[in-house]
Amino acid sequence: MRDGMKSCQHTLSDDVVYKDVVVIGNGPSGMVTSFMLAGNVPYLKEIPDNLPIDEMLRARLQNLPPGQSLLETDLTELAEGLEGRSQNPLPLLMDNLLRPCADLGLQEDSLIEWRFDAEKQIEHIVLGKGPPGGSWPTFPGSVRTLSPAAWLALPPHARIGPRAASRLPARAVAAYCARYVHACRLQRYFRSGATVTHVGPAPRVAPPCRASCPRNANFCVSGYDHRQGRGFRYVCARVVLACGASDRPNALPPPPGAAPAPAPAPAPAAHALPDVERALRRLADRAADRATVLVLGSGVSAADAVRSARAASLHAAHVHRLPPHALARLSPHDYPDYAHVYKMMLDGPSGNHPYYTPYPDHMIVEITPIADQKSSPKLYEDKDDAMLALKRVKLLNLVTNETVELTVSLIAVLIGSKPDLFFLQTNFSLNNMVPQEECIKCIEKKESDENQRQCFLRNHWHYIKSVFGQSIQICKSRYLNYSEINGNTDTKCVIPDCNRRSIKCVCNRLEIEKAVKCQCEIIPYSDSVKRKVTCQCHLTNPFSDGLGFGVDPSKPVDGRGNPIAIDKSTHEVLNAPKGLYALGPLTADNFIRFIPGGAVAIVAHLHKEMKQSTE
Repeated sequence: MRDGMKSCQHTLSDDVVYKDVVVIGNGPSGMVTSFMLAGNVPYLKEIPDNLPIDEMLRARLQNLPPGQSLLETDLTELAEGLEGRSQNPLPLLMDNLLRPCADLGLQEDSLIEWRFDAEKQIEHIVLGKGPPGGSWPTFPGSVRTLSPAAWLALPPHARIGPRAASRLPARAVAAYCARYVHACRLQRYFRSGATVTHVGPAPRVAPPCRASCPRNANFCVSGYDHRQGRGFRYVCARVVLACGASDRPNALPPPPGAAPAPAPAPAPAAHALPDVERALRRLADRAADRATVLVLGSGVSAADAVRSARAASLHAAHVHRLPPHALARLSPHDYPDYAHVYKMMLDGPSGNHPYYTPYPDHMIVEITPIADQKSSPKLYEDKDDAMLALKRVKLLNLVTNETVELTVSLIAVLIGSKPDLFFLQTNFSLNNMVPQEECIKCIEKKESDENQRQCFLRNHWHYIKSVFGQSIQICKSRYLNYSEINGNTDTKCVIPDCNRRSIKCVCNRLEIEKAVKCQCEIIPYSDSVKRKVTCQCHLTNPFSDGLGFGVDPSKPVDGRGNPIAIDKSTHEVLNAPKGLYALGPLTADNFIRFIPGGAVAIVAHLHKEMKQSTE
């Protein structure tokens, strides 16, 4: 928001940039947030009398003063009583206004008019690892959207493509995202190829002189720009988490009763659909017509992998659970491709479908590389080659307790994903922060050349130190996020090789120092004599899990089961310092149609707070 007060006399060191808002993530969540931060304001149109919207909503909308923007209204009151496919009220409200009667199958015009207001602009930056679009540019071309085209468009657009009811290829959505930034003139707000490695409190120096003063910064956001080959640092008053919830694919847990002896390194597996598609193409190029692909999972991504393998004339061995709830919810009329996979899963082994063998209610208990290929070093010079090396897989039927062995060329583990929030510093307090580096300096704008020369070394020392720190953070996150086929063997337990101990091991008999305690829980069997030891260590980096930020703070953040806890009226994160916001899949809004509501909640709250600070 523009500030008409006198110019600020507080500047930053050369390697630090001040922004009112830093948006982390350049997918649809970050794009629509940037659109509204850039000064585009929603206004309500006249509601047609014959439009069958919720009657209570119609009455509340008709009581709004004419010419008032939605950013200046009580959005929580407008959204009261609305029901739909989102658990957040404001996304439901905006969905009803942008796509009225969408769930009834009607294609009605939007009730929102967008007007540009230069006085409503808020200086911000959108940081993303890749090009605008988030994960959409990474999806294979054969993947189609679950939502129809009319539900994928972002404000101010009504739809993508000529046919609003049709499902689109993922590449069409990626192309739309690239066009959207240019069509809405948002290029100057986007910084692509930027990986955020740390979000923490900004040093407190003195009270700010105005709303947009660098001294008003609450957060310091640092990272690495892969395109420029150097680090960056922003200080800002507010941070918006719009980074999605699919950065870390889930890995299988270690099999029960793992052998105490050191096991060989597990065979590489594909944990993302783009990797699976690339591996399938390589298998097809080798003319491996008898190759078998083992697919684990019962969701949409696993179904896509099965379809792709069969289309490449490769045999798909599908390990899944019953019933497959994710596919059961899809209409056979609208999703014939997934309905066919769903039918094959239900038919079981007796279905006799070509290039497909289902293994319902099975689990992997052992993976062994074939001896002849294991001894050949050439096959392991490349990660993709190692992924395609023959391996013997033992499966356990959880119903009959019988085992079966398969020889497969590729293992695809597609069992969901979680957000990667390793950059968030947990449990920090802005009140207890001790300034360790003065990136904000109180100096006059007209400095002498001598003063500038004196500041040169200090400014560049901060820059060099930040680059080293960011490099360490990147290496640390890659190490801690490393996942193997059956989970991360480095559990960070204080007991050496705790995940390789024998089941017969009892904690109080371990040969360790007395001061060290095993982080394991003893669970008695029905027989009071026998005892079972279960390790309670984290299989992944707890900082990547976002522990402390979810609705259940003791569990990892999950876009479906444990989203980030937010204030429903503002989308401000509850278990964090003031000024941290979240929207999109991080708050369980996994469909694009509900994302604009989260952005409206955030931007409306920002305008109200900035207005109060200037009064």
